[in-house]
Amino acid sequence: MKKIYHDTRVLDKKARETYQLTEDIMMENAAAALEKAVMAHAFHPSGRYISRPCILILAGSGNNGADGYALARRVSQHDLSVTVCQVMEPKSPMALLQMERAKNCGVTFIDLYSLDEYIEGKSFDITVCVDCMLGTGTRLPLPPECEAAINSAAALDSIDCYKISCDVPTGLDLLGNAGTDYTGKPCVFECNETVTMGSLKLSLTSDMAKDRAGKITVANLGVSSSCYCSTQKPDAFLLEESELKLPVRTRQNSNKGTYGHAVLVSGEKLGAARIAATAALNFGSGLVTLCGIEDCPDPSLMASMDFPAGTSAVAMGMGLGVENPRLDEYAGFLVENKDIPLVLDADLFKTKAIKKILDGRCTEEAAMSGSRACVLTPHPKEFSALLANCGFGEYDTRRVIADRFSLAKEFCTAYRNCTLILKGATVLIAYWSRKDNDVQVMFNPWGTAALAKAGSGDVLSGLACALLAQGYDATNAAVTASLVHALSSRKFESSWSLTPMELISRIASFNPAKSKSSDQVAPFNSEEP
Repeated sequence: MKKIYHDTRVLDKKARETYQLTEDIMMENAAAALEKAVMAHAFHPSGRYISRPCILILAGSGNNGADGYALARRVSQHDLSVTVCQVMEPKSPMALLQMERAKNCGVTFIDLYSLDEYIEGKSFDITVCVDCMLGTGTRLPLPPECEAAINSAAALDSIDCYKISCDVPTGLDLLGNAGTDYTGKPCVFECNETVTMGSLKLSLTSDMAKDRAGKITVANLGVSSSCYCSTQKPDAFLLEESELKLPVRTRQNSNKGTYGHAVLVSGEKLGAARIAATAALNFGSGLVTLCGIEDCPDPSLMASMDFPAGTSAVAMGMGLGVENPRLDEYAGFLVENKDIPLVLDADLFKTKAIKKILDGRCTEEAAMSGSRACVLTPHPKEFSALLANCGFGEYDTRRVIADRFSLAKEFCTAYRNCTLILKGATVLIAYWSRKDNDVQVMFNPWGTAALAKAGSGDVLSGLACALLAQGYDATNAAVTASLVHALSSRKFESSWSLTPMELISRIASFNPAKSKSSDQVAPFNSEEP
């Protein structure tokens, strides 16, 4: 796992103190990483430019702007035309110093009022545009100068200009929430690549960032990432494929009972539970039963009106319906049988029964024992209903997305033996850690838009249930189910036609040795050497 930080300015300060790095040295390393990203795209393969390739740098007033001025000085050594648009006048000592250095190297400067004219006049020559306006400490709303520069730079998209952001795209705050323009629409510098300094930032894990930050590269600032991050506890972690614990069978002397009995509760919409059950069967569960029906058209699945003896794990909520006549009966069974691990999803979050189940199972005694036998898999709208029904207050979907990090931590602090999978463009997984006496948060960024299809969430619930049935603890089940669900979607070429059954077939043949996603741009790239 890679470490993620909410605000790295403290890390910068500690790196200077611990490793005797000056601010100038760290900034030079930042500029070198930006230079490497720029030079990879400075010369357009079409040779379209009229004069020389142009690099346009949008500079702010602080140290993010100083990185831009340092970049301009370095890039001016190449056979390129370099122009810095001073979106805001330099104010920090480093910005003033780096501006003078760039000026002495012959870098051209323009002001914000000349930006539109410059872009129009140089449109065929501009190959790279670098956003160095605002960095990690961004506070919203955006300064109007930045909003204007972002809107002007949007014109470059039509000429295939490669866009890079320094540290974080301007317009994203510390949590990855977006600024807005005068119409109320998100106002963020949308780029192809973000070169983030020192370590990953929490703002880059947001759903908003998924479409706007592009490929993310972590650049070192003069020391390795492990040294840089060693001075402070991370706020979250980025999941990597190495966290997968697939249900590989090593025992030859075994039978179907060895691998657990997954039971999935059916309701108003049989299809949802059937998808989840098929996923559970294909992910290693020895036996799979659909509960609540007398017969199942799929011969590989069993059916039962009640929970069968020997139930190893239960998944409930998919297609259940909010007025299911047996809901109280099911909830009572789950409260009475606290030793059976659960996956809870979908319609269940919209009912009062969810609080009954969680309050009945998430007791202080269970929390003290370290048991986390309950996995919850809501999307933002369902999480909003879950929070309301569990007494956390009323939050609309937009607020849930904006505050999901803090809301997930609040929820898992109250229900300490639950593991939460909060679905989204970047999936958030949270659980209470007895070791750290705090909520641990992990992010899974590997899913694609192909998963935005009815039934994809049911597949995820079935995967998690299968792992619980095979003896996984809730956190490992959540991590592995989420990762294999996301990584399998990356192996599907079409972004629109992935069906739940096709996804299940990809998961069933999942080969970790061949799933490095080299055929697509990974959202988080490797650290700079």
